[in-house]
Amino acid sequence: MNATHLAGAPRSETCKSSMSRSPRACRPAVTRQAIRTLVRHVAVAVIACSWLLGGAVTALAIEASAPALRADPVRAGPLLGLNEAMEIARGDQPAIVAFEREAVASEQAAVAARSLPDPQVIIGVQNFPVTGMDAFNPVRAEMTMYTIGVMREQVRRSRREAEAARLSADAAVSRFEGSAQERKIQRDVMIAWLEAVEASARQRLLTQIISDLRTGRQVIEAGIPTGSSTPALELQAQAEIALAESQLAEAQAAEARARGELGRWIGASAERPLPDRLPSLRPAPGLAPDFTTHPEVLAANAQEQAQRRQADVARTERRPSLSWQVMAGIRPSYGQMASAQVSIPLQINRRGLQDRRIAEADARADAARLRAEDRRRELGGQYRSALARFSGAEAQIAVLRGRAIPSLEASFKAAEARYAGGPGTLELPLTIVRRYVETNVQLVEQEGARARAAAELIYLAGEPSQ
Repeated sequence: MNATHLAGAPRSETCKSSMSRSPRACRPAVTRQAIRTLVRHVAVAVIACSWLLGGAVTALAIEASAPALRADPVRAGPLLGLNEAMEIARGDQPAIVAFEREAVASEQAAVAARSLPDPQVIIGVQNFPVTGMDAFNPVRAEMTMYTIGVMREQVRRSRREAEAARLSADAAVSRFEGSAQERKIQRDVMIAWLEAVEASARQRLLTQIISDLRTGRQVIEAGIPTGSSTPALELQAQAEIALAESQLAEAQAAEARARGELGRWIGASAERPLPDRLPSLRPAPGLAPDFTTHPEVLAANAQEQAQRRQADVARTERRPSLSWQVMAGIRPSYGQMASAQVSIPLQINRRGLQDRRIAEADARADAARLRAEDRRRELGGQYRSALARFSGAEAQIAVLRGRAIPSLEASFKAAEARYAGGPGTLELPLTIVRRYVETNVQLVEQEGARARAAAELIYLAGEPSQ
């Protein structure tokens, strides 16, 4: 039975023959049509919600129960599952590659830091005359000397090793930050995918509801001449359709936003078709995990270690490195000469320079340690918050499925019986249907909220339990 048949039913031959007797003679026909329409609406909503939220009913069953409006664009390609989306996201992420390149750069710098600096060649002229009788004549000037030599700063091995260790710690920081970024990407992919599937599910539910509400409005409109409905009730039905269409537009925009975010990580694959229902994601059972092994905490700990290595470098500066140079000189009047010299820094202000640098490095290391502890506590708070959202969504789902929806179904049956008895109108069944629609949409939304909370818990604690 489609909308055309229902809309045209009041003008059937039975109704025409009964119009000669009384306007109420047509009311039984309209009553049966209205009740069948509303019952059909409730049945379709039950089937659609059970299908969208994990039931065993398939898409073919929904299509057989009632024709649905297809507002979604046609998308080509195989279904994009959650695991496949996460696997695609692992493939090509410039941010993660950038962290690895930074780590390689620090490792290469650490190799160079272990080596002594290159020597320097010194070439010059000393005591070159510029005034007097021998001006610009170095051959006759007895003090003029041509020099060539080599000099180098002899950096202590302890300092070179400390600097190399600091650079190696920087490489570890980059790799841990890359791991933390990869885990964040996996979480963002999961949430974007779940939001897209939830929005798509809401669209299918709302599209079916709009179709049935339009059919019901036609029945209500047809019952106005017979007195079984009123113009106000017909206008109310139009408002219900408009509200459902508004919700449908919002669901379409939500899917577009979610696919756009998903495309940030997986490219064109984000436009592939999605499954019809949300997966059953559950956090790992047990107490709150120890977040000391979380990538973000490990990255913060690595930052502390890098600052500790910087403090080691500062401590090695308390023992100065010397510089040396060896030179050969030629004076035209006296022949060849050789000279050597060593320079040693005089740390006459150690308390104001070297000790201050050590104190600075220690303070930065302590700050990094405190940030790591703060990040660990923050992750613990996020875990408890996500767990509360997950538990709250589960509780709401249980109430909606176990009490709200069955109560609305029973209320509708009672209204149906009252209307079939004669004195009732379609106003009460329409109100119940509106609440039933709102409840089922809320059920879809709570399923999405539970899945997103589970994704957050997986990001914080580890692998899911399905």
